[in-house]
Amino acid sequence: MKFIIFLILVLSNFSLLAQKDTVESKVYVWNNLKVSKEDTRERRQIAEGSGAALAYMEWHTTSIAPGTSPHTSHKHEEEELIIIKEGQVKVTIKDSSKVLGPGSMALFIPGDEHGLFNAGATKATYYVLRYKSKAPVDMERAKRAGGSFMLDWNSITFRPHDKGGIRNFFERPTAMLKRFEMHVTTLNAGIKSHEPHTHEAEEIVLLVDGNSEMQIAKSFQKANEGDLIYLSSNISHAIQNTGTNKATYFAFQWQ
Repeated sequence: MKFIIFLILVLSNFSLLAQKDTVESKVYVWNNLKVSKEDTRERRQIAEGSGAALAYMEWHTTSIAPGTSPHTSHKHEEEELIIIKEGQVKVTIKDSSKVLGPGSMALFIPGDEHGLFNAGATKATYYVLRYKSKAPVDMERAKRAGGSFMLDWNSITFRPHDKGGIRNFFERPTAMLKRFEMHVTTLNAGIKSHEPHTHEAEEIVLLVDGNSEMQIAKSFQKANEGDLIYLSSNISHAIQNTGTNKATYFAFQWQ
């Protein structure tokens, strides 16, 4: 009997650890993120854990003053995506550099040296998503797809449609993922993007501007500018613009 009780307690602890380690599907509110100050930057931790396709994922934001970098150029074994929230950031990948503004993004595959520098006259802030897949890393697949890259918001064509419009950023494999797709949707006031639906791919929605409401399973959660929403695999969801102006958000999925 004592052994059975012990086994139940052990299994319960494993269950709790697994639950703690899985990232929760919800709205992560910008105004609720705690700011920690370091030597060269301000950091806001968003979430950390695992998902259906990723053994590890960690999201935070970094803010740096004009003329500074968060750290020296470096490389790491994880893959990393950044999206610029505000300011002008000089992004360097190996020997290539470009100054990118709000809405621009960069993706760094494992092993590629990269660096960031605030090239503007005001504070620069960007989101960071660092992750490692459960499946084996495939560097050849990443190289065939083009390797690390950066995209300027101003270079992405806006295509209007009856609900607002869309900017298609990319759809490609990476070292960690067989498929990684990113686009930006603009919704007219009061419009719902679609009815509640599910898909196998996990998804992040990042509000660039406007006010919205995200239905996640049976809950309805408000989301405003700067908020990030994580949607786990096969969870029912739908987003609606609840404001009087247009709402714009990044949406990216991976498998």
